[in-house]
Amino acid sequence: MIIYHPAYDAHHCSYRILNILSSVEEKKLEKDSLKLIDYYYLYPHLLKRVSKLPRTFNKYKNEINDVPEPFELTPNPKSLYFELVATHDSVLISLSQKSLITLSDNEIVLNIALLPKSLIETFNADEFSKSDFFIMLTTCFPKISLNGPNGFKSRSGLMEYRYG
Repeated sequence: MIIYHPAYDAHHCSYRILNILSSVEEKKLEKDSLKLIDYYYLYPHLLKRVSKLPRTFNKYKNEINDVPEPFELTPNPKSLYFELVATHDSVLISLSQKSLITLSDNEIVLNIALLPKSLIETFNADEFSKSDFFIMLTTCFPKISLNGPNGFKSRSGLMEYRYG
């Protein structure tokens, strides 16, 4: 039996990354912020497990709590994240080589003028992109602190937070 999950699909990852970047206000994000948004895009139920969400998420508590648990067992969240990072890194290089994004040490900028109009139309028609949960991801994560003992990296337990 073949089991498909979009986390392991580089094409789906490209779609998600471009969709996220096109949805954030400035069309740019810190790399770690983008990776976290994508992680919770794929595994929204895991956001419920984060201890003490930052205040910017308070407005969306109901949306977070209403996310259903998946029917399959979710492996260790930290190992899921690290598996996903390898896909992120290869997709970011590929998108950069196609000039769809510009990469710097810690920032990713979307070159929106180079995106096909049909892709933008697809993003606009995407039901998940219209959801309050997706809007929360793309509005809250760019505003929160990731580093330090009270940053999101520490709270989520997914990444090293001391050397941000």
